[in-house]
Amino acid sequence: MKTRRFCPKCGRPVLKSHNDKHYNNYSFQCFSCDEDFFKTEVLRKKDLVQVRLLQHTTLRYELETGTHNYSIYKPYPRHNV
Repeated sequence: MKTRRFCPKCGRPVLKSHNDKHYNNYSFQCFSCDEDFFKTEVLRKKDLVQVRLLQHTTLRYELETGTHNYSIYKPYPRHNV
């Protein structure tokens, strides 16, 4: 499901939260940051320049520290099988 919304911390796509009715009305969740966000907190497609900058800095930081486990394009974690 494409939401066209992005995490304000890492720039990755977020998914609609399944806990929105039961847990503080959060609308979106980022599996990479392991955080939930309200509708007003996430970045939208119109903020694409800021999203690309966040994605670039996040990817660079994760590659330097060796903690790169998630794709910046897919909103779910990759499972190594």
